[in-house]
Amino acid sequence: MIKPLILGMGLAGTLLPTLATAYQYGEYAGGTVDTLINDYPGRYRGTVSFAGATDWMEQRLSASGYDGYRQDFTWAGNRSSQNVIVEAAGITGKNLVVGAHFDTFFGRPTLQGLDDNASGAGVLTEIARNLAGLSFEDGVTFIGFGAEEEGLRGSRAYVASLDAEARARLTGMINIDSLITGDMMYAHAGADSVAAPQLAALREHTLRIAQELGIDLHTNPGLNAGYPAGTGCCSDAESFEGLGIPVLFVEATNWNIGALDGYDQTTNPAIPGGATWHDPALDNQTVLAGAFGAERIAQRLRDYSRLLTRLVLEATNTDLRYSALSGGAMLGTLEDTLKRQQQTHQQLLERRWQTLRVTPREVGSVDGAVGVEGQWQPSGGFDGPLEQRSRQATAYLFGDAQLSEWLNLGAGLSFIRGQDDLQHGGKVESDTWQAGLYALLSNAGPLWLSADLSAGRTRFDLDRSVFIQGNAGGPALLDQKLAGETDATFWGAGLLGGYDLPFGDWLTGPQVGLDYRHYRLDGFSERSTQRTALSVKDDRFDSLELSLGWQVRGNVALDRAMRLQPYASLVWIEELGDGMSEDFTVTSLADGSARRVSNGRENDKHFARARLGTQLAISEAFAVYAEANTRLRHADGDQASYSLGLQYLF
Repeated sequence: MIKPLILGMGLAGTLLPTLATAYQYGEYAGGTVDTLINDYPGRYRGTVSFAGATDWMEQRLSASGYDGYRQDFTWAGNRSSQNVIVEAAGITGKNLVVGAHFDTFFGRPTLQGLDDNASGAGVLTEIARNLAGLSFEDGVTFIGFGAEEEGLRGSRAYVASLDAEARARLTGMINIDSLITGDMMYAHAGADSVAAPQLAALREHTLRIAQELGIDLHTNPGLNAGYPAGTGCCSDAESFEGLGIPVLFVEATNWNIGALDGYDQTTNPAIPGGATWHDPALDNQTVLAGAFGAERIAQRLRDYSRLLTRLVLEATNTDLRYSALSGGAMLGTLEDTLKRQQQTHQQLLERRWQTLRVTPREVGSVDGAVGVEGQWQPSGGFDGPLEQRSRQATAYLFGDAQLSEWLNLGAGLSFIRGQDDLQHGGKVESDTWQAGLYALLSNAGPLWLSADLSAGRTRFDLDRSVFIQGNAGGPALLDQKLAGETDATFWGAGLLGGYDLPFGDWLTGPQVGLDYRHYRLDGFSERSTQRTALSVKDDRFDSLELSLGWQVRGNVALDRAMRLQPYASLVWIEELGDGMSEDFTVTSLADGSARRVSNGRENDKHFARARLGTQLAISEAFAVYAEANTRLRHADGDQASYSLGLQYLF
């Protein structure tokens, strides 16, 4: 039996029906093959074996949640069989067909048909399971054909059942047949591709993927004039020729021997006559494992599953869809990073204003502060869903002059270096410079008003991950890293005012603010030859925040002339502008197709910000501080950050 053979090769788990069981390429196909050849030999119409094999194929194809059905068909008056069909709809309405017959040659009840075609049927079920749960761009239909061995009856019946609209939606057909005995692995286009080269698209696509994956794949060299180079024949893909779509014959044989027509499969002396087609004495597990070794069967199932899963992923443009979604999420992170770094500069200004409001200044005096701080945003808020982790380090300089009893005017400069960790190893690194002017109207009395004008520029280095995995616990289908770089600029102005009520060493009171910022993210193209690479156009958005809240600040004397200065604020934010972009347009560099994708973040315009910190003034000149900030009551989840800083006052 093939079951112990597969287990012995480390492919355990293929026969377990639970979707929670993890598996590697080839394992699920091996489980399908094992049952077909051992429980249901002689799988042809009218037999108990064919009925059992049909049940098994339906179970294996439908196991991952596809919508499925059986298609009954008849021919020659009284002959009948069935196809097993499962479908996954896409968002475009287009459809790719992937098929393999699971019947064996008529009238041979002991024929296991391991090569022809339990192998193709097994790989078909695995491709379906590997891709289960994905959101397809173009849809895909997986078909286990009956009665292929009696004149391609199942595939002909399926094509005949398609109306004009369904045929117009077809994008191609991939047929999988006889994968074990042949000396070499092949992919061919249909005969109609000779006159219409565009119909060879699936063949060329498959050869490119094979080269990328390191799989030794060939196509018909055309040594026999009856079979033009690059074309194949004699299986269910023939039924789809003439529909004006690319078809693909996937097989293993040897087009360099015998009559040079692919019917001679191998030069292995353990296979008398060089072929196992339809022969119960040869096309079985014992002979094929003995002739080629145990690893041959597992390796072919593994390689064809890897190759064809990737092909279906790309032929339906589902990889491009997921890449676009990943790109949208990354762009959302860039916007969020810009806003957070601008807010970091704003928080530094507010801390400076707090110092100025409680420190008597002589008219004409010039003072300032220089400092550094580190900020860390963990991978989760206090109560909200997971966020990516981010870290940043900031250096800053502020200098200001007391121009009158009421007016203080200053300028500030900050540099922030940050990194945001994205899913599956992606990251965004940024360098941001910000500069601006600020003013404070206050005479150490209760009423105060501050204003600022600022501008900034950010340089982003981007590493984006495109990671795709189905929901059935199988292998990663795509795990690619793509790099890019771009710049962003932003500028704006803000007003913040309030009233301080004294309570001993504490000041508390309401505050209200209005803050406008304009952001522009430059367009860029990723530096990659990967099919999933993207280009992005310029992105602009505006933020106009109206804030209303309450703040409190203390000043507690300690030993050795040190002072502890705790502070806190809670404000409600009403976003009157864009806030963030709702969506983005990204363009695939592979084919120039553009997709409109969501930001990936909730653009909530009604939320709160809380701030809690304390500053320890070690002397008149030196101070250290620690601070926690969090966004609250936001549809995208709470977002907390923690800062630790050191500053020198001069």
